[in-house]
Amino acid sequence: MKQTEHIINLDLPPKQRWSFLIDYKSEVDELLQCYLNDFEGADFIFENIEDYKRAVISADYMEEIEFISSISKFSSNEILIANLYYDILKFYLGCTAFAFETDGAVLHSRNLDWWTDNNLLSSQSKIFDYQRNGRTIFKTVGWVGFIGALSGTKPGKFSVTLNAVLSKDAAEIAMPVSFLLRDVLDKANSYSEAKKTLEKTTIASDCLLLLSGKTSSEMVVIERTPKRSATRGPDNGIVCVTNDYKLIENGNGGESELQATSCGRYDRARELVGAKKPTNANECLDVLKDEKVMMGITVQQMVFNNKTGKIELIKTGANV
Repeated sequence: MKQTEHIINLDLPPKQRWSFLIDYKSEVDELLQCYLNDFEGADFIFENIEDYKRAVISADYMEEIEFISSISKFSSNEILIANLYYDILKFYLGCTAFAFETDGAVLHSRNLDWWTDNNLLSSQSKIFDYQRNGRTIFKTVGWVGFIGALSGTKPGKFSVTLNAVLSKDAAEIAMPVSFLLRDVLDKANSYSEAKKTLEKTTIASDCLLLLSGKTSSEMVVIERTPKRSATRGPDNGIVCVTNDYKLIENGNGGESELQATSCGRYDRARELVGAKKPTNANECLDVLKDEKVMMGITVQQMVFNNKTGKIELIKTGANV
């Protein structure tokens, strides 16, 4: 089923860009409450948010957040904290992603795995089309009330998706990853420019970034800690990522369910794509749906066509 794409007009002042959310007030509050529930008892986060906001968050992003606050029951600080969910609680998120070139286009596919109650994050997933002068600049897959990007595409240029990982490096008072991805989707004019920014920018927390461009030579996984970076390219024309470092030295650590299944999901996705390279979005989705790739906490499955900017999205827990 074709998904509605909600337009974010970047020519408008920040406080007017999300005005359509007036029609989604209850959904905004429900989603924000879902995020904030996981921060109960973490008062230190709220105590330090003013300093972090002043040091890191742009005025434009804060104005967007303040508008969302004006139509919700939550303060702007609470909404900002909800938007920092990945950087604070990243091991609630998993993910499997891969990219390859077929028939003159790069297809970039990903499962987003996230603990959630009542399929909320699945059923309320949306596509946002960010435009200037009536022209699409980039698109993201996300939720109302969330202004950053975990998954996005810049038509004719590149796509980027984020996977969770955990290093032993200290967190930094720096740009949250989801806001950096939105910045890159908006401002980078090429795959190489996006790659350089994602490799070099100091960030708040660890992540794995799958970046793909227009050809088979433009596909990498960028392994990140707040200050360290290592980049690996495709193997036999395929680049794949789950939830563990392949290049960055990280020592031995504890193992969550996401870590425990990471190698198995990685190997299975590579096996399927390598055995019979998909030729279209539906065949990519078949790989994402495989029982050894998809997790019980998968909330979104998506395929970006980097040439056209078309997004195929499945809300796995929704009857749509």
